[in-house]
Amino acid sequence: MNSTVMLTPIENTPGIGPNLASDLRAVGIDSLEALMRVGFWDAWQKLRRANPERDCLPSCLALAGAVAGVRWNHLPPKVRADIRNRVKAARA
Repeated sequence: MNSTVMLTPIENTPGIGPNLASDLRAVGIDSLEALMRVGFWDAWQKLRRANPERDCLPSCLALAGAVAGVRWNHLPPKVRADIRNRVKAARA
C-alpha cells in the first residue's frame, strides 16, 4: 500500500497569491501542510526576516486565513483585530 501523503502546493492555497507563494517557498514553506506546521505567525516572521518588504498586515492576514482554511476577510473580526495588534506590536 502506498502511504505517500499528497501535499497542497502553497500556490494552490486559497488567499495565497503568486508573489506571497514565491516568498514562502524562498523561506522553505512550499505547501499548505508546511505552513500549518510552522504556523501563520512564525511564517510571517520568517518572511519579514528574509524580505523586509513583506512586513505588512495583509500578508499576515493571508497566512492566518490560509491556516484556518478561509480567505482572510472570512476570519472573525476579533481574530483580525488580534492579528492587527500583534503586527503593530512586532513593529514597535
